[in-house]
Amino acid sequence: MTGTYASTATAGTAGSRETQQCVIVLDELQPGQTSSRVLSHTCTTGTEAAKAQPAGTQDTLLMTWYADSDFNGASTQIRGNDGGCDSSGYGIAYVGDDWNDRISSWKLWGTCNSVTLYDNANYGASIDYCGRCSGSNVSLQANDRTSSMWIWNS
Repeated sequence: MTGTYASTATAGTAGSRETQQCVIVLDELQPGQTSSRVLSHTCTTGTEAAKAQPAGTQDTLLMTWYADSDFNGASTQIRGNDGGCDSSGYGIAYVGDDWNDRISSWKLWGTCNSVTLYDNANYGASIDYCGRCSGSNVSLQANDRTSSMWIWNS
């Protein structure tokens, strides 16, 4: 994601009864860009969160990441404004303050089938790679350490 990204929403905390669900819509990469521009970022909390249909549901679901293993806990959907993944994919230079060092599992959707996770913002220190996959628990070396990622179609 481009620029300094810090969500004003607070992610669910341990022991919280309400689980936050967020949607981030990204723009496709433009020539010379290494990060996808964030077009919108919305969050809902509570029992209605899973039912909420965010504005922009016409955008293509690319990825969902989760705070807990096995696709549980707070989550964020990553959606593409211009369709699914191609070989250029979508670059997320910083997952945001709410998600930095917090992702434990993820799923890829549609044409997105590869992901690289990085320990630092701006794609610094690759810590996990999954090529031609659909989703998984984050590897032990990457669990709760991801700060940026790249998703694409390989």
